[in-house]
Amino acid sequence: MKVKYILISFLVLFFVNEIRAYDIKIEIENCPEYYVFFGKHRGPDFEIIDSLPVKNNFVNFKSPEKLEHGVYFVVIPPQTRFDFIIDEVQDFSIKTNMYNILGDMQIKGDEEYSLFVNMQKEIAKINKIRTQLEVQSEFYKNFQPDTIPFIKKEIDSLNLLQQNVYKKYRSQTNPEKFLNKILAILEGFEVPDSISVLVYTNPQKHFDYYKTHWLDRVDFSESGLLNTPAFVFHKLLEDYCFYFLDTKANNIETAFADVDTLVHKTKNDINFNQYILSYLISRYENPKDLRLERLLVYVYRTYFLANPPQWLDERAFSIMKFRIEAIQYNLIGSVAKDLNLPDINGNFHSIHKMPNKYKLLLFWEPDCDICNETAFILQSSYYKLRELDVEIYAVLINSENDEWQEFIEENAIEWINVHDPKNETNFEKYYGTYKTPRLFLLNNENIILAKDIKAESIYDYINTLNKQNKSSNSRFIHSF
Repeated sequence: MKVKYILISFLVLFFVNEIRAYDIKIEIENCPEYYVFFGKHRGPDFEIIDSLPVKNNFVNFKSPEKLEHGVYFVVIPPQTRFDFIIDEVQDFSIKTNMYNILGDMQIKGDEEYSLFVNMQKEIAKINKIRTQLEVQSEFYKNFQPDTIPFIKKEIDSLNLLQQNVYKKYRSQTNPEKFLNKILAILEGFEVPDSISVLVYTNPQKHFDYYKTHWLDRVDFSESGLLNTPAFVFHKLLEDYCFYFLDTKANNIETAFADVDTLVHKTKNDINFNQYILSYLISRYENPKDLRLERLLVYVYRTYFLANPPQWLDERAFSIMKFRIEAIQYNLIGSVAKDLNLPDINGNFHSIHKMPNKYKLLLFWEPDCDICNETAFILQSSYYKLRELDVEIYAVLINSENDEWQEFIEENAIEWINVHDPKNETNFEKYYGTYKTPRLFLLNNENIILAKDIKAESIYDYINTLNKQNKSSNSRFIHSF
């Protein structure tokens, strides 16, 4: 009978714990009785988890589902928000005052949570002074520019002070605690003196050290780091891509190994794997420097096409496939696919056999207003372009031959105008003509130098390219 009683008691306790896997009691003095929102950070994004009305300055968020580790927030409309961390302890209380949210905030339930609040208070004081200095800098740069170096020095000292605050609080936490893992990232990257001195004497070794150890600060077994504001893990990821991938645009194949290093870190955690691969696809889908599209194609072929991750749904994959297949054959620096198409009179013209120094490919359709505008701009500068040995090869992307022929004749267009009456060349696959108009600039070796250039910029662009070519042997120096 006694054993039975103990078992029943255990089951009751288990049931009570299960129905309140998290229980966050929040008291906010002087709080209007609004609905407040409870959510978590996700890099530059966020996720709203729940919303409840405040009653008598009190609100209680609870659920039978356990929360992931992360930095969470409560928003009080219209503009008040406060952050707190959640680790293993998920039954705790927060007390504060609407008139001094951070200054009066106290958390009971876990010492780590209190440390996070105290750290925020110190950082807030630093941020306030730094903001004042930045305002002064903006003001004095026009009236007393000689004061700017002194203001910059003050800001630098504040940045150092902030790093020291992170170090101080990290030293007060257990290495296994979630707060410690956040602060490991925020502390910044420390370089041994033996490496620092190499910045001028051996810059490659200095750079390689940074690259090799940049990700050492991240515990890739703690996916809660993904549930942090943009300046924590997401910023570290952005910086990795900028310093170690984007800077290799001139020789992008050398960055592939650094992509592999990054993705390999996620092999044991599906959440990190999804976050990082999704970020890489998003970052390089529409890069400012189109040479970086090669990274997109590499990531797609290596980590999606060859072995699709288990978290990827079929619809997302089909969209990705469509988008990437539209660019993988027309990458900057690659040889353009040859087209040998007939003009109005049935005479065939091959891109690769054009003798010009530059070849400007235009894919368009006459019932597209933007296409027509592009054609008129090119028409107005056509003779100037010819002086630079540029010829235009314009491809009709649909089968509206009558309208196409009428447009050419009415506007006395003299460049090469061709179409694909039998749909035999698959040009839409090789040149991604799901959007129009599209412009591709090729050199005399049929290398793609640039694409999707604005028509009004082409003449100046080629002039600049000619000047650069005189002082460089690079085949593709610049891209829009």
